[in-house]
Amino acid sequence: MRQVIKVEKAQCCVFNNQINREIASLNGVYSVNVDNYKNEITIDHTTEVSFEMIAQKLEENGYKVKREVENLNSTEKIEQPEINDPFAVKAKEWDTPMKVKMAEKFVYEMHQNINFSKELKVLDFGCGTGLVGLLIAPLVKNVVLMDTSTSMIEVLKSKLENVKKENVKVINSEVFAYTQNDIDIVFSLMAMHHIENLTETIDHITKVLKPGGILVIGDLKEEDGTFHPEESVAHNGFNISQLSDIIEGSDMEVTKAYVYNTIMKNEKEYEQFILIAQKANEPTEE
Repeated sequence: MRQVIKVEKAQCCVFNNQINREIASLNGVYSVNVDNYKNEITIDHTTEVSFEMIAQKLEENGYKVKREVENLNSTEKIEQPEINDPFAVKAKEWDTPMKVKMAEKFVYEMHQNINFSKELKVLDFGCGTGLVGLLIAPLVKNVVLMDTSTSMIEVLKSKLENVKKENVKVINSEVFAYTQNDIDIVFSLMAMHHIENLTETIDHITKVLKPGGILVIGDLKEEDGTFHPEESVAHNGFNISQLSDIIEGSDMEVTKAYVYNTIMKNEKEYEQFILIAQKANEPTEE
């Protein structure tokens, strides 16, 4: 894939050297070309890298990104939310009573299996508008909320404007952008079925978890595709056994997996499962 990203107030030397290295350091980027006269960066990359991951690197280094992207496989210029944010239209109306209740049930189920405490740092993967993560935030030391949807993150940030949440960090990017090995618990509700590169994602989650850290997934059991009739998703739910095999191939052990909820949608019932896995502890020295 190739994208051209325009920035404002790029300075020649810093722009060429520092930014080039920062962008090239992202996994999946294999070519970076800087044009200081046009204030443009042309990036060739794999699907591992999203526009928002690149934009975040630029903005961390003081450059304002113009949210118009030129896809060089086409002659059209498209506003970023249309090509990278499938939730752009849905975000503002996302927090329906059904989704709020779904989040509360998932949090309740986590409480039945996990002791959240003020010593823990947790990560909400695919946090959306924060329905789960903001319920957990008061119980832990720190919570990192991550989502690739800029529109969802905007709704989340609007919730935080009038609420004091000093222990909350919001990251608008893919999970690969988080590289610290300091997370005690990663939890994810109804996000995994959107992930195409599932094995790579699980491997990366394992890397950011501390030894003995916990992964909690709440998602759909395998269904016939009617849960998302209006869109195509990476997985029509999951076969729990097959998902467990993927997770256990990544230095984790699945300790529990069971159905805990049923959703009524499109006049059909869909089962939700919770899966809990734990990363291996580092071997003790004798």
